[in-house]
Amino acid sequence: MSIKTIIFDCGRVITQDQNLELAGKMAAIIGAGPDEFAHAYAAERAEYDRGTMSAEEYWNRVAGRFGRQIEPKDHATLVRLDMDSWFTINAETIALIRALKTRGFRLLILSNMNVEGKERMLGQARLLDGEDWLALFDDVLLSCDLRQLKPRPEIYHSCLERAAAQPGECLFIDDIPANVEAARATGMHSIHFTGAKELAAILAEEYKVL
Repeated sequence: MSIKTIIFDCGRVITQDQNLELAGKMAAIIGAGPDEFAHAYAAERAEYDRGTMSAEEYWNRVAGRFGRQIEPKDHATLVRLDMDSWFTINAETIALIRALKTRGFRLLILSNMNVEGKERMLGQARLLDGEDWLALFDDVLLSCDLRQLKPRPEIYHSCLERAAAQPGECLFIDDIPANVEAARATGMHSIHFTGAKELAAILAEEYKVL
């Protein structure tokens, strides 16, 4: 195979898993238990990540599932906690990305991400130990800009168009199996991310790119 472009998801791949302590603080503001909060948080997320719903409307919808309203003073706190909960960068994944960059691969991000996430990633979260890890990427494609969401096929076609690449030349990496399968259906090579060490082994042994 001739892999030329490698496409990374962001959440739980480039970043660590969500910080549950911070998620618990969000749940406390909403006035919900951790499990029921997690369900409501995910259930209302799609249009927020698509960029068709504001953060304020999103949080009002989450709270509305419990018959509550968000106090105006709490909106900014919820947004901050939400972004803080997601943007701990995975140094092991960045090391792999850096190694792939030195080998000449075209690198892209394709992520379901809302406007506030985009602002955080392009801002303070782009530095890891003083290094601008985001500069390793040739292009960043986000659902809030494209108005498209994984695992719908159109977002993968948009990615291929932006990359100016054939599907068989691309390798897509994501932590969600449905997203991996959807990419594979377009003809891309795909890897289900379960950890940086596991990814390194697959990249080296199966794809021979490390």
